Amino acid sequence: MTFKKTMVGTVVVAAMTVLAGCQSVPELRQQSVIEQLSSTPMLRQDTIAGAYEVAIAPSVDSVFVAAVPAFEPKSGGVVHRLDPRSLQIVQSIQLPRRAFALGVNPTMNTLYVGNTLDGSLTVIDATNGAVKGMIQLAERTEDEKGQVSASHTRKVVVDSQRNQVFVTSPETEGKVWIVDGNTYTLRHTIATDGPWPAGAAFDRANNRLYVGQGGLNEVVVINPESGEIINKFSTGDTTSSTPKESKHFFVNMTIDEAGQRLFAADANTGSVYVLDLGNGKVVQTIPVGDGLLDVAFSAQRNEILATNRGVSRGGNPAGTGSLTIIDGNNYSVNRRVDLPVHPNSVVVSANGQTAYVTVKAPHGDDHPAWRKNAQDSIVRIDLQGG
Repeated sequence: MTFKKTMVGTVVVAAMTVLAGCQSVPELRQQSVIEQLSSTPMLRQDTIAGAYEVAIAPSVDSVFVAAVPAFEPKSGGVVHRLDPRSLQIVQSIQLPRRAFALGVNPTMNTLYVGNTLDGSLTVIDATNGAVKGMIQLAERTEDEKGQVSASHTRKVVVDSQRNQVFVTSPETEGKVWIVDGNTYTLRHTIATDGPWPAGAAFDRANNRLYVGQGGLNEVVVINPESGEIINKFSTGDTTSSTPKESKHFFVNMTIDEAGQRLFAADANTGSVYVLDLGNGKVVQTIPVGDGLLDVAFSAQRNEILATNRGVSRGGNPAGTGSLTIIDGNNYSVNRRVDLPVHPNSVVVSANGQTAYVTVKAPHGDDHPAWRKNAQDSIVRIDLQGG
């Protein structure tokens, strides 16, 4: 099996530039270029229109990026397959619905794509990019103008051991869907008793799903078998049940299974919250910065990785963001990697030594870094290089 390879438009790497349009480079020279790209501590490709989440599928030696090139009504989405070494796009999978979130089952070689605005999941064969089907989770309604709407999907988390898929829905009265990966049918719909359930992390050993949200209880613990909430964690900072009074919003989360710690990115305060899964108590808060969005954990390095977009609604609308790498022992910042303009999604490789980050270009021409027709980026960072 092979995929057609295309040379990228822009490659940014320390002390090296590969010119666009070099599609006629001899095979040996092209291989040499790829080897050089593979060995660099940081590689950036500015090649994707409307990039959102990134996911790694080691079983098929691929990195996938969900993309939404346009937001016009009835516009579709794209999932790009990238070479994990050169970050070249080797396949673009066209979808009828817009693609935002990604979840991978490496055991089944299945890719789940969250069609956020349509309340659905698209199922893709990760080996060849074939679309296997679509799972409609939310009821779709049509208004008098013919516009279709549905409760949004947000995070997609996959349990490959039991072949189950978890999807959050960040409505004011939010919910979580649990899908059977064998039959592609909905097993449970769970009301989280809180606003905007968005982030999610799964403890494989204990078969427990942790969902982050706003409100009085920022984390709920779900038993996927019964579809019931079995515990709730609260910082105690929010005292009103009115959603707008929420002091925190745990927009993304990741888990340290061995250490039984939960790391939650709080979009309201710009800090990563560390919670003890045994008692639900906050162990530490780690300031990161404006526009904190995603968080990942390298168990091998005991490091927490967090992206912040560098912008806030009130204080810093024209800023740029970074990837912050945090020591999991003492929660100090090991280093920050500037990633202009707006870092988005981050994942860590299976061996814990490489990070992949999507970076958004500024949308409006009022931003100092705005450039006409600028593409979004995918960045590969060697965590050992710092």
